[in-house]
Amino acid sequence: MLITIFMVMSICIFYARKSSAATFKNISRMLAAALFLGEALLDVFLFIDGRDVLSFLPLHLCNLGIFVNLIAAFTKGGIQAFFAEVSLVLIMPGSLGALLFPDWTYKPFWSYIPLMCFITHSLLVLIPVLFLAAGKIHVSFAHFWYSYAFLLFAVPIVYFVNLLTEMNYMYLRFPPEDSPLEWIFRLTGERYYLAGLVLLLTSVLFLEYAAYWAAGKIQKNQ
Repeated sequence: MLITIFMVMSICIFYARKSSAATFKNISRMLAAALFLGEALLDVFLFIDGRDVLSFLPLHLCNLGIFVNLIAAFTKGGIQAFFAEVSLVLIMPGSLGALLFPDWTYKPFWSYIPLMCFITHSLLVLIPVLFLAAGKIHVSFAHFWYSYAFLLFAVPIVYFVNLLTEMNYMYLRFPPEDSPLEWIFRLTGERYYLAGLVLLLTSVLFLEYAAYWAAGKIQKNQ
């Protein structure tokens, strides 16, 4: 599945770099809408299966990324730049991690949950990468605060919902099994788990921005 996703993304990125601004705008909007509809369809299937609505509210980071990408696709200027970069440096790594360490493998591969989850998380990776390939995102250390601004708005709401419902959205209470977050939990314990998440986030963001800075320097020299 990962090989297929990589091949499809490579083709999409190639055509995005060659497309006009108007064509790219239409493509990004169609993909963002498809992402939203795909997640909505998955929720309908879960509801029909008898799952508790509280268990699939759109409050995980990947779910929030659906709305981040919708805003990026249907706006322009500074608003688009802000949300597109948040999608790239914050949502995309988490979605990539979900593809590498999926928690939907409790269902057979050909059932609707794994297939829909692979598709939606692939779009969460693809859309911001397309924005980057089309030159709509200019990653800079000056924008390092973008992700924190977004999380300062989102995390308190999600944390409060977790307290009310005893759910674990954004994995703020405990980590999913067999994931890198579990390593953080083992190192910090429950008491300092959130502090460990902040440290992990800061480290990942720094590495990302450093990589984009280095790539920009190499491209400029060439």
